[in-house]
Amino acid sequence: MTRPGDPSRGLAARVIVWLRAAFGGAQADREHQEEIRFHLDMAAARLEGQGVPSPEARRRAAIALGGAAQLREAAADARGGRWLADLGRDARYAVRQLRHARGFTAVSVLTLALGIGANTALFSVIDGVLLRPIPFRAPDRLAVLWETDRTSGTTREPASWPDYVDFSRETRTFGTLAAVTGLESSYTPPSGEPQRLSTMAVTHTFFPLVGVNAMRGRTFTPEEDVPGGAQVVLLGERFWRARFNADPSVIGQTIRLDEVPRQVVGIVPAGSDFGLDQLHARADYHGPYSGVGDVAVWLPLQGSEREYPRDTHPFFVIGRLTDATTRALASDEMVGIADRLEREYRSNTARGVHVESLRDVVFAPVRPVLYLLLGAVALVLLVACVNVANLFLARGAARMREVAVRSALGASFARLGRQFVVEALLLSVAGGAAGVALAWLGLRTLLVFAPAELPRVDEIGINTSVLLATLGVSLLVGLVFGLVPTMQALRVDVNETLKGETRGGSPGIRRRRLREWLVVSELALSVTLVLCAGLLVRSVSLVLHVDPGFKAAGVLKAEFTLPQGRYPRDYRRYPVWPATQAFTTTLLQRVSSLPGVQSAALAAAHPLDAGFTNSFVVVGRESEARDWPEISVRQVSPGYFPTMETRLRRGRLLQDGDDAASPLVVVINDAAVARYFGDRDPLGQEIRFWGMSRRIVGVIGDEHFRGPASPAPPAVYAALAQAPPTSGALLVRSSREPEDLSSEIRRVIGSLDPQLAVYGIEPLSTTLLDSLGTRRFATFVLGAFAVLTLLLALVGIHGVLSYATSQRTREIGIRMALGATRREAAGSVVRGGVFLALLGTMIGLAGAAGASRFVSGLLFGVTRSDPVTYLAVAALVLLAAVTATAVPALRAARVLPTEALRLE
Repeated sequence: MTRPGDPSRGLAARVIVWLRAAFGGAQADREHQEEIRFHLDMAAARLEGQGVPSPEARRRAAIALGGAAQLREAAADARGGRWLADLGRDARYAVRQLRHARGFTAVSVLTLALGIGANTALFSVIDGVLLRPIPFRAPDRLAVLWETDRTSGTTREPASWPDYVDFSRETRTFGTLAAVTGLESSYTPPSGEPQRLSTMAVTHTFFPLVGVNAMRGRTFTPEEDVPGGAQVVLLGERFWRARFNADPSVIGQTIRLDEVPRQVVGIVPAGSDFGLDQLHARADYHGPYSGVGDVAVWLPLQGSEREYPRDTHPFFVIGRLTDATTRALASDEMVGIADRLEREYRSNTARGVHVESLRDVVFAPVRPVLYLLLGAVALVLLVACVNVANLFLARGAARMREVAVRSALGASFARLGRQFVVEALLLSVAGGAAGVALAWLGLRTLLVFAPAELPRVDEIGINTSVLLATLGVSLLVGLVFGLVPTMQALRVDVNETLKGETRGGSPGIRRRRLREWLVVSELALSVTLVLCAGLLVRSVSLVLHVDPGFKAAGVLKAEFTLPQGRYPRDYRRYPVWPATQAFTTTLLQRVSSLPGVQSAALAAAHPLDAGFTNSFVVVGRESEARDWPEISVRQVSPGYFPTMETRLRRGRLLQDGDDAASPLVVVINDAAVARYFGDRDPLGQEIRFWGMSRRIVGVIGDEHFRGPASPAPPAVYAALAQAPPTSGALLVRSSREPEDLSSEIRRVIGSLDPQLAVYGIEPLSTTLLDSLGTRRFATFVLGAFAVLTLLLALVGIHGVLSYATSQRTREIGIRMALGATRREAAGSVVRGGVFLALLGTMIGLAGAAGASRFVSGLLFGVTRSDPVTYLAVAALVLLAAVTATAVPALRAARVLPTEALRLE
């Protein structure tokens, strides 16, 4: 209840008045007209009683009361909220004006929708990736401890378990350390097909370290995080909601992962896996984890030196800096610890430590690309705005007589300006609304091309902050556009305009020059974008023409992980693993017999999976191995080389007879020969890794495991039967369609092991394209923006020339009456367009010379000043510009002198 004098009561009353003024103005006007009519009738009746005739009495009464318009305005002032009522009338008038100018309205809204929509879509990506808070406590204090290898020059290697233990025990600059590693596991539901899950194994310190608490239940305890500890599991929130319908009673229940019963002890919130995909992506090598997004299940790491000795490096180490230290001090401390370990352990020779902020690990690869694209999309919006500004200039010139008439009738400059601003705001808000719809469609396309390095992809969307940003941009654009006709109105000479004497005068020439310069500027901006996109397109084309060392076309890939429960791994009998070898042998036999299959092979990692590396020695040259980088170890079946069409340089390939009972043999690649053997003949020599010596029987060509843009590393290929893997990639060369073959492969694997999850089924050519990652994403998005800006610029040229031609109708008619040909009339229009195009192209090419430095990090095999790209872009833009002049030129050629002169 409010009391007299209560400020809230006064505010409420004012709000009611404003709302009534805005939405009840018509009713209020009717009521006021009835009141005026009543007073007028009463005053006229009094005059008639004094003997004044009726018509004269009503005239005198009306004069005494004042004009109806003034009375209505006085009443509106008395009621309050007049400004809102005026605004409503302006809006209604603006809607009528825009409805009459349908072509202008449609083009303006569509142009703004393209510019605002592109900005909204990309801002959604930047908001979801960079601007959204990291879901960890004090994330700036988190750092990644990479191991380095001076012999190979790598700076981002995972750590060994013993190194992690030593780091944890000796550090003083880090309050806590945690070890993590990615896994692949199969979930076997009570009913239905097995499901492959992204899995993280973490030490019990991980969740307290990053500041994540379980939504329900608890996280791991120290007692569970030891060899032989309890078989427990945490569920990720999204997996819990999707598979268990967010049922809280799942805690305490048992689920089967890789045929091992595990008790669910807690649910961790979505986002707890922030940055883990990027850790694997940035690493110089990692284990069998593909990084597919949200982690479904979490396991205790339960590490030990016996299972993970010091010469194996599968773990990523994350630490939290203490409050009193900096990353530089922590780096110095860790370097000192690494130096001690290098002196103490032979397997740590040439190894060091590199401390990097977790934020940089996650965002550094994508931040420059996203900011580059943000700058590009800002240019798209700028070009769209310039285009609409040209439309407003043309429309403003056509409305000068209307402005003059309204000014002569008493309309103030402020009232005219408000009217124009309201019209522009309506257009920009409509363009913004249409832009959001386009952004929703464009965002779906953007995410299809999103690289694996892009974090938090599943969180990208058009949310409240994105909509508010879009609204802000729309309002700002509307206010700016409203100033264009307002400034034109400020310069209107009422007398001259009403007499019709401004045609052809200097104001018209100034406006035409301004519109031409606007077109030149938007064309220059579009040329800059097109050239940067052209450099990226040329780079991707060159990358795709790099020989990756294998033929991906026609090969289908399918991956799986063999659970230890059904495929025991007794390292005391290695490489004799009967269950694993029986499965792989039977699988290859059955797949090879499928119709249309030309060849099939199995590998521990497919040709575009970096896999893992291992230290090794050449027998007889052990002392030299201290300075050697680790070698990439590839476990493949003999059919791998013909299936991938890998070239044999010398010696022989692996054969079916190279089994567990035969002498151990390997094949190496050209890079390994160049790095480790030089002029020596490697055939017949032995290398030792995993505690076994293996004889080199052949040399093959290099394969680019990290994609064609990366150099091929030294690699050794061991026979699958002599080095059985725990996971595999089936590679099938076939003439059949991938969709048909995938279902057949699933059926074959299901017949061998119905509980085995199969994943990653896709053509290897798709995997090859995906390996381009950020480069392909930037090329696609920047190319789309470049095409859009060029189209907008061409529309601008077309619009300027069309308007100029319509303004020159009289001039062209007189020239043709004096003997000019239609070709000469059309040529004058084309020459004007070509001049604008040449000027804009030259300015754009000059600007691109500087702007291209922002894409230099994504270029491959091409320089920033590549003449082929410059010439191609210039020719393309000029050809497109000449095409845009065709319609105005034809219109000029069709001018009839008699009709043109009759207009005067």
